[in-house]
Amino acid sequence: MQPLPLGSAERLFTSLHRRMMDTGYAPTPWDALRPEALSDAARERARAAWSARSVSEYRSMVVFGEVLARVPEAGLPLELSSAMSRLIQDEARHTELCATLAERLGGNDGALDPRDLRLRDDTLPARLFVARWTVSMFCVGETASVGLLGELVHGTTDPCARHVCATLLRDERLHDRFGWALARTLLPRLTDDEREWLGAELAFSLRYYEQQDADALRPDGALLPAVPDAPPNAGVVSREAFARGFYTRLDRVILPSLAALGVPAYEAWALRHEAPAE
Repeated sequence: MQPLPLGSAERLFTSLHRRMMDTGYAPTPWDALRPEALSDAARERARAAWSARSVSEYRSMVVFGEVLARVPEAGLPLELSSAMSRLIQDEARHTELCATLAERLGGNDGALDPRDLRLRDDTLPARLFVARWTVSMFCVGETASVGLLGELVHGTTDPCARHVCATLLRDERLHDRFGWALARTLLPRLTDDEREWLGAELAFSLRYYEQQDADALRPDGALLPAVPDAPPNAGVVSREAFARGFYTRLDRVILPSLAALGVPAYEAWALRHEAPAE
């Protein structure tokens, strides 16, 4: 395990980084952060949550970079490569914001496993490699993230933490749109057999994200009721609220949109518990 590689002594790196991170974004109101308003337990929960999010965002940056590296090989347009480079910058912004917030809440202990730094060795042809990660990271992960962050923006009471959540949500909405545009570009090029294969991969992704994002709280076919928001917090809401955000996006966007693109999404959802664990 190793800490997040944050900070550089090279002025050129830091100058370009700040330009990309800050242009078009309101400054984060760090002075408005009020950790003293939280109970010790609430502050520790928030600190741990933001530490974990910093690692998750860094991992997304790594995955997006590896997918981008194979976009030209898949024969996709130059404009797509340029647009995707913007998303990598966004994930760097998210990593920095999450890590800084954790540090100001008591310390960022986010650590990277070597598996966070590289996708598994995959000999798939480029179009299937990009299709697999488009469906997993974008059509499931980023689309669900819009729902989760919406719950955080609604339920977070600390003004600084809420600003960070809103910044992440602003970017994730773009990532959501980008992912579906990429899916509409790429998935129709696949054969029927390739889309069936993608459905099997989707079952694994759905199982993973359901466990990560929703803790599998909803029985199939049942909608979670609205529950009261968590007490004063800095970016931690109830498990039920998070699950509501995930399942709402699943029902309204993820499954019907993938099915419309020829991926057996509902079958994948029904079979997700049969997918092998990672």
